[in-house]
Amino acid sequence: MSKPYFSIVVPTYNRAELIGKTIDSVLRQKFVDFEVIVVDDGSTDDTASVVASVSDPRVRYYRKENEERAAARNAGTGLALGRYVTFLDSDDLLYANHLDNAFQMAAAHGTPEWFHLGYEFLAQDGASMSSASNAQGIANDNLIDGNFLSCRGVFLRADVAGENPFNSDRALSGTEDYELWLRLASKFPLHCDERISSAIVQHDLRSVVNTDRAKLKKRIELLEKYLAEDTDFSLRFGPKWPVFRANNRVYIALHLALGKDRSGAVEYLLRALRQSPAALGNRAFYGTLKRLFV
Repeated sequence: MSKPYFSIVVPTYNRAELIGKTIDSVLRQKFVDFEVIVVDDGSTDDTASVVASVSDPRVRYYRKENEERAAARNAGTGLALGRYVTFLDSDDLLYANHLDNAFQMAAAHGTPEWFHLGYEFLAQDGASMSSASNAQGIANDNLIDGNFLSCRGVFLRADVAGENPFNSDRALSGTEDYELWLRLASKFPLHCDERISSAIVQHDLRSVVNTDRAKLKKRIELLEKYLAEDTDFSLRFGPKWPVFRANNRVYIALHLALGKDRSGAVEYLLRALRQSPAALGNRAFYGTLKRLFV
């Protein structure tokens, strides 16, 4: 098998009713030099048969025991043959220009270590809800203010992906991507293209907001613990540590507000301000306040 330019790793768990549409969106790409690696993280539904029904030889299926998304993505990276690796959740969609835009980005920047493409949010019926805060140019410093990247928009050169796996601590799940992006941003320029070429689909099965206060707090504690132990992160972003911690507490406050935990949200907004007054410059701070008074 010749080596493709792109490897698209699709971690999945019990998404039989959605993954077919996701794979189809990949197979409709204008740029055709790619492979799809579906990593089934121990599904108990008909995921295997749905993938088996796809006759395109560029689609490969690999089943493993359930270990959460980070481990599934790492397994897919280990199987990837492409020059670049990207990660597509099994309930999201790529537009036909996605890989074409990615190829243009790689060529324009001399095969960089990593880059990111713009995306939007779709309702379950396909209606456009909003675009993300898609950056343009070099955007490393933007990541301290929060995770604006999407897995489907991030492309990692194969050597970089192999040397920088996702942290597979299950208690970090839901923030494991942000932890990796910050580690990478500590070492390599992050090139961004704001053109929208993929979509996150909001649906009833998606757990968009985790309102479990203890789990949220644990995830952020682990995020900060692992990054504090990373020498590159400390060298690159150490002076911004108070702002980073403040923004993390705003993140918790917003999610608690979305989950109707008003007292918890107020508590974490105050914690954010104690960490750094710069929290007042975070748009999510005012989004949280708005949620508290609606």
